Amino acid sequence: MKVRWYLPVLYIVLWQLSFYFKISPWYILIGTLPLLFLYYPKFMGDRRWKLSPVFFAIFAFLLIMPAVISHTILVRIYPDIFINSVEYSVLLSVSLIPVVFSTIVDLSGKKLFNGMLLSGLAYFLVMTPVFEPYTALQIAKMLLYQLSFDLAFSVYISYLYLSEGKRTLGPFLFFAMYSTFSFLGFSERVSPLFNIVWEIISISILFWMTYFAMGENYWVRKLLKTKHRIRFRNKRKKSDIAFAAVMAVIAVGAIGSYYTHTIAADPTPSMYPVIIPGSLLIIEPEHPQSIKLGEIIEFHAPWANGTLYAHKVVEIKEVDGQIYFKTRGVNNPVDDPGMVPGNDLVGIVVYHVPYLGYPLIYGRVTAAVVMIGIIASILLESGSGPGKPRPH
Repeated sequence: MKVRWYLPVLYIVLWQLSFYFKISPWYILIGTLPLLFLYYPKFMGDRRWKLSPVFFAIFAFLLIMPAVISHTILVRIYPDIFINSVEYSVLLSVSLIPVVFSTIVDLSGKKLFNGMLLSGLAYFLVMTPVFEPYTALQIAKMLLYQLSFDLAFSVYISYLYLSEGKRTLGPFLFFAMYSTFSFLGFSERVSPLFNIVWEIISISILFWMTYFAMGENYWVRKLLKTKHRIRFRNKRKKSDIAFAAVMAVIAVGAIGSYYTHTIAADPTPSMYPVIIPGSLLIIEPEHPQSIKLGEIIEFHAPWANGTLYAHKVVEIKEVDGQIYFKTRGVNNPVDDPGMVPGNDLVGIVVYHVPYLGYPLIYGRVTAAVVMIGIIASILLESGSGPGKPRPH
């Protein structure tokens, strides 16, 4: 085993020890800084494209646009938490990118895709405590839910690293923004479908923000400069099909979130046998005054930090001009623990399809599959033709 292989292994061991002995991760991050001098040449980047800041600003606006349009996402940013999150994210990304991602991809030789997946596994081991008393169900969920996403996420970062000519500035910028976005702990009042669409959109936009900002997208530069008429090719490629699939998911989310009905999913058996667990729910927006006893409504539960519930209305009260609903799952022995204000109402469940809601429930898995499909198809296509030097 080459000496450089020991660095990511040592990094993983240090993180696992910090989890096991309850040591602050700040010590790990700060203690890793002297090691980064070995990677100093890799922290170079390439910004040859003058319009890259413009595209960066456009994509930054697109990142927040869904929340502005739909008014269905509630974001609370506290200054102390934000500063702490930025500091932690910068330290984490500046150590994790060179020590884990770039090292493993470099040592994978010609088997680049294997290196991408192996770096994703290493990232999973860095961020996930291993020596914990997990149940079999927790392990299964962790492998399905978290590991699959980390592997796909690693493909994104590794692809950025390779496109940068094996420089870590681009991946560092991407990971720092992503981790800051993740660690802030946004409070979202959105449907499960919107969560999936938001996750796919946000990660993809962050990826392309970085890609454009580093001025590495040759084809976009060429497109903006060309004077020739753009011709659409007749031959369909895997990446076209993958891109069309993503657009279809986003279109469904847009229709469901911004048009007449909302799409959600019910992961629990609280409404069984009326609604089977894992069902896809079609919700029609309705005014609180129009709700009647016995109807099944979708609402943001005040007792569960705004989590979406679909339960039956068993009582309606009006206090100081405000309507409140008492709700209950038909399979539950007691009513829900609190009253639901009318402004937390999403609508009435007008239709439900058994089992079709699972892709929404396991959102990160869905996002991971889509991400892997897109990147894998592009990588396969780019490697199918004769080798040519990358144009500048």
